[in-house]
Amino acid sequence: MPLSPCAAACCRRSGALGALLAAAFVTRAARASEFEVQADTALQGYEVASPWGNVILDRRRFMQTVGLGLYNLQGRYRPGEADYRVVMMMRLDSDFGVNARLPAAQAGGETTYATGAGRGARFIPGLASNPVDLMYGYVEGRNLAHGLFGFRLGRQYVTDMLGWWSFDGGLVRVTTPFFLQLEAYGGLEQRAGMPLSTARFERQGVWRGSHTSFGVGAELPSVTDYPSFLYTEPAPALGFAVESSGPNWIHSRFSYRRVYNTGTALTTQFAEQNGGGYHAISGTRLSQDRLGYGADVNKSDLGAARGGFSYDLYNQLVATAYGGVEVYLGKRATLGADLDYFVPTFDADSIWNWFTHGPITTASGRVALRFTKRLDLSASGGARLWTAEGDASPGAGGLSKFGAGECDQAKKQFAGMGLGFNCQIGQAYIDPSTLRTPFARDPANRATSTTIDALGNVAGRYRFGSGDVSLRGMFETGSRGSREGADLAGEAKLDGGRFSLGSRVSVYGWNDPTRPDRDAVSFGYVLAAGFRPAQLASFRIEWEHDTNRLVGQRYRVIGLVNLLVIK
Repeated sequence: MPLSPCAAACCRRSGALGALLAAAFVTRAARASEFEVQADTALQGYEVASPWGNVILDRRRFMQTVGLGLYNLQGRYRPGEADYRVVMMMRLDSDFGVNARLPAAQAGGETTYATGAGRGARFIPGLASNPVDLMYGYVEGRNLAHGLFGFRLGRQYVTDMLGWWSFDGGLVRVTTPFFLQLEAYGGLEQRAGMPLSTARFERQGVWRGSHTSFGVGAELPSVTDYPSFLYTEPAPALGFAVESSGPNWIHSRFSYRRVYNTGTALTTQFAEQNGGGYHAISGTRLSQDRLGYGADVNKSDLGAARGGFSYDLYNQLVATAYGGVEVYLGKRATLGADLDYFVPTFDADSIWNWFTHGPITTASGRVALRFTKRLDLSASGGARLWTAEGDASPGAGGLSKFGAGECDQAKKQFAGMGLGFNCQIGQAYIDPSTLRTPFARDPANRATSTTIDALGNVAGRYRFGSGDVSLRGMFETGSRGSREGADLAGEAKLDGGRFSLGSRVSVYGWNDPTRPDRDAVSFGYVLAAGFRPAQLASFRIEWEHDTNRLVGQRYRVIGLVNLLVIK
């Protein structure tokens, strides 16, 4: 019987995996290398219902990751001498719920433009049912020239104060005898629409993807049908870092990164009148230009301190900053305090750079207590400050308001345009700067306002011989609404950990003064079972049921398989 397209694809992937494993065995035999193969499988089935009930999205997700590591390619490993390795991990993230629940006339319409009479009615540019991406894959050399040099070549991650980032290219590392390590790297940023790539590591605020299916025929989507969907083109990137490499109780890292946009992007959503067409920008231009620094000190008998920041050179502002201290009171208590500052920033091609965006600052204190080897408790509390231009209170609708002078000026200007405008003192307005009115430039109308939310968390856990029980509660409350709830969870291991049973029960509620019809209380529970037939393999299945008055009943089933082979 012929295989379905999905089954045929699975066979091809299985064949590729078999060839990969065979290559690993051959390499080991020829070079006396060590290898490691890891495979994780996750299956989920659930539905997402619209709050209004007229749209239901099916989700039948299958995620498979396969990782391979080849170590000691130089032969026998000797500490301090040159060491070579190849590591890679690939991910298949399928969703068989894509294109489900569509009318027969629109079958396949989420991924195919030319479907039925209403072409493009359900089409989502860039959406793929079975995306495959190379999470990382590189060859690495370490301890070259008596430990002075190291390198990586291929797709790799960089993790520092500038966040998680991925690129295709090369990295060179120099480790000096003076507790200092230097890095320089360059290549192409990983972006959606490029081969074996995702959008996870791009700057926010831009929708990009491949336009290979776009064209000028009636059966194909046009670029002007989706002007916000930008072409994906190679994004040259470069950066460097200076990092401490000892002593081990102190660590710091300074990083700099610059990424460029290339290709053409439409800058207007609609064509100009009288055949003026669309405005566009092309050529090489900035995507991001940032630097950051982070440091931490940790003395196991005293406490720890940490801090850092990142600066956006394009927006000319401090985008993130944090600081924290903690004190170790013996082996049973830890006290800490943290401060976190965040301002949203975006890709330089994003229209969101035009809008104002204020910082979010969170200050909190925490305590962790370990009464016995079995019982521990923790608690934290603090405040989160939201800063915005204008009056952000619920009564203002999140907008600024007219004053007496501004109302008079607005009425006169609208009258000069032949328009009537019934302005009222205290009335909210939406970005009047587009009307070129004098009151739009009055700083009093854009005064900074701050709202404060209170935060709190408490958690406790009790361990017994073959499992544990935990209780957690939280709340977030302020003038714009609140959210609070708690959950009770437990897990027990049987037959020496070969089998496991777990469950969780939760109750959460929320309210929004601006939309009281959306207030609700949600109840949910999870039942789980696991099986570990060997140390290098495990299986787990979970059933989840959630319900509230807004969405009714929701169900989810998750299956997990983890395999590890080391030779």
